[in-house]
Amino acid sequence: MLPTIHGRGSHGLVVFDALQAANPSAIVKWTDDKDGSRPKPTDYFICAVGDNRVRDAMGGDLTVIHPTACVSGTAEVGRGAFVGAFAFVGPKAKIGDCAIINNGAVIEHECVVGRAAHVASGAVLSGRAQVGEGTLIGAGAVVRLGQHVGAWATVGAGAVVVKDVPDNETWVGNPARKLR
Repeated sequence: MLPTIHGRGSHGLVVFDALQAANPSAIVKWTDDKDGSRPKPTDYFICAVGDNRVRDAMGGDLTVIHPTACVSGTAEVGRGAFVGAFAFVGPKAKIGDCAIINNGAVIEHECVVGRAAHVASGAVLSGRAQVGEGTLIGAGAVVRLGQHVGAWATVGAGAVVVKDVPDNETWVGNPARKLR
């Protein structure tokens, strides 16, 4: 059965690159809502769509980990998740189903990243940080040790989270503050 990538946009290209890096002769099938195609119920697929709500709704069972990523043997990476090039996932970290850990992101020991969350390139989650379902942690953002970012929240690029972020809020800056 051919692995299927659902989504032909930018994230689809990154997922394809990771599959090709792992196996240069790999052949994949592509589907995309824009041309009316969707994975069949029997397809083994990853939803390679950047929109967290779409990934959450579609699910997926193909987990893709770039061969240059460093994932601890005690970490858990969920079904349909993606871990990009040069990303680090530390001991006892838990990555939820359909989550994106982008290229160069750092998920330290005992962190939890919720279902369909997205940790962008260069972001750092310090030890025991928690990121809720569907949340976006922007490029280069830092979530300090033990802090919690709620479900469906957004942390802006370069922000430094030094206290808990409630559900459904957008925080930016250093130190991060709620965006009004």
